[in-house]
Amino acid sequence: MLVLIWFLVCIIFYLVQKTLGNSGHALEVFALLTAFVLFVIDRLSKKVKK
Repeated sequence: MLVLIWFLVCIIFYLVQKTLGNSGHALEVFALLTAFVLFVIDRLSKKVKK
């Protein structure tokens, strides 16, 4: 599970960096997208366990 999270974070970082480049908002967008993906993974893992 941790490897899945690591790959997703790396992919999100790459996409944000590629899209926004050296924009001042790249880090904010990366943090927001990462938080959203981790939230979704948490919800899905809890749903599977039930």
